[in-house]
Amino acid sequence: MNTVSEGNNSVIKGWLHQLRRSRTPSLGQRELNALDVVWAKGQCSAQDVLDELDDDVSLSTVQSTLERLHRKTLLQRTKSGRAFLYQAKVTRSELISSLIHDISDDFGAEDGTALIVGFIDFLASTDPDLHQRMRGALENPDDLDSPEPPC
Repeated sequence: MNTVSEGNNSVIKGWLHQLRRSRTPSLGQRELNALDVVWAKGQCSAQDVLDELDDDVSLSTVQSTLERLHRKTLLQRTKSGRAFLYQAKVTRSELISSLIHDISDDFGAEDGTALIVGFIDFLASTDPDLHQRMRGALENPDDLDSPEPPC
């Protein structure tokens, strides 16, 4: 990704963060990374999360991060000896769906067309093959019923 795109993405993320009406909790990068570990492992301790993270952080930082996610009701926890075991209360898809609802609410997308067009434009820069398939499906919806050609 080039520097201009990275700068634009951070501006957009900051702007969207300000627009959000707290339907979906605001999440920092460390929280997202911790969620990724919990989603992958199913149930884990703070030490398990620390072992998987690439960050150079302490166990207490990971514990604080997991505690914040618990307070945001994204994780549930159970006591196991002296430690807590964490498990996700929402799936990645549910979180993404909630974020899409927030964006739709913020921009007043009554019919969702702008949301879909924006998503398809996003795909153009991140996954050109999927972008082409999506555009093709929109232009020829009857093709959705036919099996996908082999790669």
